[in-house]
Amino acid sequence: MRRLARAARITPMAIYKHFMNRDALLRAATATEYKRIGGYFRRANARSSIKGLRGMLGYLDYALDHPNLFQYMFSSARKDAYTFPSELNAGKSPTLNILHSFVREAIDRGVLRNSDVFEMSLAIWAHAHGLIALYHAGRIELPRKQFRQLYMRSLNYLLDGLYNPKRRRVS
Repeated sequence: MRRLARAARITPMAIYKHFMNRDALLRAATATEYKRIGGYFRRANARSSIKGLRGMLGYLDYALDHPNLFQYMFSSARKDAYTFPSELNAGKSPTLNILHSFVREAIDRGVLRNSDVFEMSLAIWAHAHGLIALYHAGRIELPRKQFRQLYMRSLNYLLDGLYNPKRRRVS
């Protein structure tokens, strides 16, 4: 809290005027960050020629631009984190809801196999998250541009196994 107060150029006690404790501050910051991640998804969808997984490129870009916040939000044990299956399947996650929507639409159009939308979304998310975690841990040594390309190719490899055998491309 002292480091945060110094960075914000306020006293530590000023923080406690607005937030009861560190956890309350982190919950408020997390709520704000979900909105920012949504912006990353929207921008990725608007500018990418990669059909279907464009939002996952937004997830990657957020993770690369804000590694510490990403780590806290998606890789730290927290009491307020959304969990699978109950909360994630109930549509409480602002980020996973975007992926659920894509997967549901692709299943409905016959592009992806007719399977459990939540489990399929979880598989895609886990794959993407695992690659990002490996990159953040220094296990993948590539410049950002090459890692982004590897990330998207890898997600496409995963989707090859999820495609409906009668249709082979996500559009």
